[in-house]
Amino acid sequence: MFCPRCGAEMKPEQRYCMKCGALNYEHPDNQKMKQYITDDELEKAKENYLKTTEEEKDTIEIAGKVYSNVPKEEKESTYVDTRATIGLLSLITIVLLLVCYFYFPFSIVMSFLIAVFFFIITFYVLVSISIYMKGGYSGFTPLIPFYGQYAFSDITLGNGWLFLLLFVPVVNVVYLCYASYQLGKVFGKGGWLTLFFPFIMLPIIAYSDEAIYQGKGKKYERYVEKGKRRNTKIPGFVYCVAAFVLLFFLLQTPLVDPVAKMFLEKDVEYVFDTVKKDVEDGFYTCSQGELNSVDGVYYIPFDNATDVFMIPFPVRSSMNGEEIRGYVRVVRSGTTHTYFYAMTDGEYVISTDQNITEVGDVIVPSGAITCKKS
Repeated sequence: MFCPRCGAEMKPEQRYCMKCGALNYEHPDNQKMKQYITDDELEKAKENYLKTTEEEKDTIEIAGKVYSNVPKEEKESTYVDTRATIGLLSLITIVLLLVCYFYFPFSIVMSFLIAVFFFIITFYVLVSISIYMKGGYSGFTPLIPFYGQYAFSDITLGNGWLFLLLFVPVVNVVYLCYASYQLGKVFGKGGWLTLFFPFIMLPIIAYSDEAIYQGKGKKYERYVEKGKRRNTKIPGFVYCVAAFVLLFFLLQTPLVDPVAKMFLEKDVEYVFDTVKKDVEDGFYTCSQGELNSVDGVYYIPFDNATDVFMIPFPVRSSMNGEEIRGYVRVVRSGTTHTYFYAMTDGEYVISTDQNITEVGDVIVPSGAITCKKS
């Protein structure tokens, strides 16, 4: 039951509210006190009592303890759903994917892999944030040199200064293994699992509601006394945006050119492998002769590499975003097929034929036998 005046929780056997002193008129010993209040006052007290018992009380849960009668505005500012950061990260990753494909513009394969790389790296940064904050520290603590290691030692071992063992050869390896083992234990999870499978266990510790800190961290003790939980959304947002901005600028530097060229070469090889497989499966018909039975030199030209695939797959250069065009040359001799290819995005040439080095060379010779997918 709750006090009809202030709403504080009361036990039925209490004669009065310990918080504001209001009488509990439902208590047998207080029945005689009704004569000192008017019927209207008694009816108003009953209405307040029924109202407070019917309304849902605002509570927050911290480290397994439930704090009642928390003001609504305080509850909204202190309650933390660490998993909300995953939604934020997913949204920013989608934005990055679209920026890579339409703004730079990279191929869809390169754009997708950049987005996956960004998601994985930032995800584990957010995991670190959540673990530190569950242990009572700020979400920005992992970024602070030395203090981040101090905090980790305090969370796992209950003594932050043990992080100095990191500077002792051999001992630092033992320290890291034991601290990783203890990380699982202090959050009620398997220590050995956390030591040998951190990529699985760390997200579980960070985002599971059942992973409640049970260690002896000094910072955590002061943190619980305040009866609040820090909000992971703020550092999570800062980390995600900072990582996005940093990667955005890196993608505009010459450092990305070798990566883009590698993806261009991979896409060209993918187109070639697809054509080669379709040739061997008999999907191509030629203007003269039969590619799989008559000796000769055959060309399979295409103005857009996307046309090579049965299911449309947007193939374009990661270097400049232009369509990839070119041809595959098949030389049949007896039962043997020898393949060559030359492709270009209008600026760069990828070819297995040493005679093809310029963009203007990527053309089918006049009078050559050409084939197309049936």
